[in-house]
Amino acid sequence: MHLEIRPRTAVALLFAVLAVTVSGSLVGTELSADGQAAEFETTTLEDGTELYPYTSAGQTTAERTLALNMIVYGDADATAYVLREQSAGEWEELDDDEFDIAHDEASLENESSIAWGAADGSVRYTYVEPPGEPGRWVDESYQLKDGAYLGERHHIRAYADPIGGDWTAMQAHWEHWDWFELRHSVHSIEDSQSYVESEFFDQWYVDDLSREWIGNDLSSDGDGWVSVIELRDELLTALLAVAIIGSLRTRVKHGERTLTRLQNDAGVQMTLQSLVVVASIVALVMAVRVGAVRTELLFPEADPKLIVAVFYPLLICGLPIVAYLTARHLEPVPAFTAAALGFVIAMFLDLSQLGVSSLTLQTFIHRGSLAVALGFIAAGASQTARSPVFVLGHVRTGVLLWIVAVGLPVMRHLNLW
Repeated sequence: MHLEIRPRTAVALLFAVLAVTVSGSLVGTELSADGQAAEFETTTLEDGTELYPYTSAGQTTAERTLALNMIVYGDADATAYVLREQSAGEWEELDDDEFDIAHDEASLENESSIAWGAADGSVRYTYVEPPGEPGRWVDESYQLKDGAYLGERHHIRAYADPIGGDWTAMQAHWEHWDWFELRHSVHSIEDSQSYVESEFFDQWYVDDLSREWIGNDLSSDGDGWVSVIELRDELLTALLAVAIIGSLRTRVKHGERTLTRLQNDAGVQMTLQSLVVVASIVALVMAVRVGAVRTELLFPEADPKLIVAVFYPLLICGLPIVAYLTARHLEPVPAFTAAALGFVIAMFLDLSQLGVSSLTLQTFIHRGSLAVALGFIAAGASQTARSPVFVLGHVRTGVLLWIVAVGLPVMRHLNLW
């Protein structure tokens, strides 16, 4: 079967990618407009403080982002100490070079023992009005992460009582690094709320743990319920004083006989070569994810953006090259199918191991466009192993579609689109 792509079809595919990108931008615009129309409502804390139950990208409710989902009553410094030193997770404070390049929070308006460590992210504000004091917008007192910047992580923004230090409001969310969007995508606040909540279950320094309805259900998968935790102040004073190997066996003689038999079967060879294409693409995507995360863990002082600068070109340039080289001994249709399927499987495995169970329509179509682009590159490459005349048609179409699909998110990130 001869695979043929006409210029009109290629142009239609390119316009489809453009339309999806623009529609995504329009959705973001509509969400901002909804935020501007929202009422400025607050919730009252135990000490009478009025608290805006969301975070905001600016000192205005018009830039509302995610809902606050945790309130801890007790000494604010003790709360931070408990999370950093006494919890079951691996919470760390974000470093200065770990500011989020961008955060896909707006897209979720419609809808993504641990010792927590320091974290830095994009600045988010909330509004507090202490009793007898004028209201003010405040930014985070600190940020904590449990996970890797270039993988997936739970991320806490904590807002401590600015007057007496008697409470800490938190916004906890679960996010992952999206290599094709070059930003973190938030895919749940409910999961992180439960995760952080579990840090306080059955702990001797917790007097009470419950959930209360405050109605802030206008973002992500939040349901309007916040976790309320009461700490034992008299015990917190005392509290403050104080990594699978697997193996595989093979039957060498049987394997050699099977390999000899398969070498003489053209259909089996085509299947094996197709599997090589699929496996190569999957291996590259997973190698970039794992390699970047391991590099981040091995060099904790390194700027994550420098790690991105190394691994991003490997991914973006490596995938078309791998598809081209591994598909040269296939027919065009099997080559197209193997490359596109390999990319889809790679995305599924990558997102699954990050715990991502759903994608926005915009992201789904964007990944589909990338899969089609790799398919065209592989289909064009399959002709070069047999024909003395190198026809650029399919390769050119695939490369053009790949550049457009990869380039548009980068242009949006650089404010060029």
